[in-house]
Amino acid sequence: MTPRGWWDGYFDETFIDIYRDFLTPARTEREIEGLRQMTMLEPGAEVLDVACGWGRHSIALARAGFKVTGLDWSQTLLARARKRAGAAGVAVEFVHGDMREIPWKGRFDAVLSLYSSLGYFLSDEEDLRVLRGARQALKPGGTFVLETMHRDHIVAGFAERDWWETDGGATVWVEREFDAIDGVSREWTRWSKGDRKGEKYHELRIRTATEWDALLRQAGLVPIDWWGDWEFAPFIHSSENLVVICQRRE
Repeated sequence: MTPRGWWDGYFDETFIDIYRDFLTPARTEREIEGLRQMTMLEPGAEVLDVACGWGRHSIALARAGFKVTGLDWSQTLLARARKRAGAAGVAVEFVHGDMREIPWKGRFDAVLSLYSSLGYFLSDEEDLRVLRGARQALKPGGTFVLETMHRDHIVAGFAERDWWETDGGATVWVEREFDAIDGVSREWTRWSKGDRKGEKYHELRIRTATEWDALLRQAGLVPIDWWGDWEFAPFIHSSENLVVICQRRE
């Protein structure tokens, strides 16, 4: 039996320890530079980072001169984000909240959903709540950016098992399954570090580009550009990720 609300305990300090090695400052800077070029946003623009986590993108955007608000459900990650922003000497408004209930109206020049953070709720109805909230939070003509896994790539190279060692000395083992009917990837992670060990569960609805196009348009967000990565690679069947630049439809 899979747990409901798995995200309540998933995004904690252990999550950071497990995945931090993959999410390097150099990678973040490349992503932010690509984001700036794709959206043509100017410093001073107001940006909402939905599911901002520990502030990886939010802080980099603030360094680049943007006025940034980060929204996340994990109090643990938000505490880490505030600490990191303080150490970086930048001002970011970090807000605790459910991304299905985005509270702002007409405030932001851009709203971001990055690093496959949309799809946790599995159903179209709940993801539409997120997308409609994002549209509502945008100024007229504002930009919505979605970055997520590409289902075709996942299916073609699906790895049922994986393992790695972190720089912090932990060993991580992952088992996965993919339901080709409902498009849900389910992942069980075990980790150990010295005499400490634990387990985590994660699930994500992974859509095709065609499904995303329909869902975005239904929410009033019109796709303008599709890219295969942050360096302007064309989006094709073998692209690992998809980056969609959308405009708020009036």
